[in-house]
Amino acid sequence: MRPLIEAHRGDSSNAPENTLAAFRRALGSGVHSIELDVHPAMDGTLMVIHDDTVNRTTDGSGYVWDMAVDELLRLDAGAKFDRTFAGEKIPRLSDVLEMVVPTPVLLNVEIKATPAGALVPQNVARLLRRFGKEREYIVSSFDLSSLLRVRAIAPEIALALIGNGPEVLASARRHGFPWIHCNYRTVDKGLVTAAHGHGVRVAVWTVNHPDMLPYWRALGVDKICTNRPALMLAASGGLSRSSAA
Repeated sequence: MRPLIEAHRGDSSNAPENTLAAFRRALGSGVHSIELDVHPAMDGTLMVIHDDTVNRTTDGSGYVWDMAVDELLRLDAGAKFDRTFAGEKIPRLSDVLEMVVPTPVLLNVEIKATPAGALVPQNVARLLRRFGKEREYIVSSFDLSSLLRVRAIAPEIALALIGNGPEVLASARRHGFPWIHCNYRTVDKGLVTAAHGHGVRVAVWTVNHPDMLPYWRALGVDKICTNRPALMLAASGGLSRSSAA
């Protein structure tokens, strides 16, 4: 039943990361969960993109939070990955929720670093409530203060602190978080045992080699975040979403 397989930025090995095409392929693979990243547009609308600028993944340039939604939606977020994906857009988080909510697949919404005063944690919490997924989806971040702001708005949302295993476990225990999402290089059997002993589940990122799955299973990790979800699912025996939930 474990570990669950999570698609990192969607099926990001076979489609442009954090686009509807990548999420559609991840859903088609039978993955258990999808990870994505959010930054605010100028008006606070949550846009699904990893970097704080659009430079790397699109044909535009500039900071996400300095751009209007319409301006962001005009950018091409697919052609740099492959010309066959030309025309893919930066999706809004609401667009992704509309796609994923009708399915059994879970979402892990990572809040990236944002400008002072941005209401990203509050808006993430409110949007998950609007779609009725506040008790199923996870909100994660490297930024502890963002997670605490989510909790202040919606204490029922499961939170995950991201970082190096020993440090995030200590903080998760202190704040009562149910998950830690760890750099795989910082996780060993002792850390997993300690986390489980305190009721904290452990995810590792980013693991792309199916031949390592037996190792992670033996350690007892609860979730693997990967750029190659279909291959990892095949190596895990194709565990169904419903049996893993």
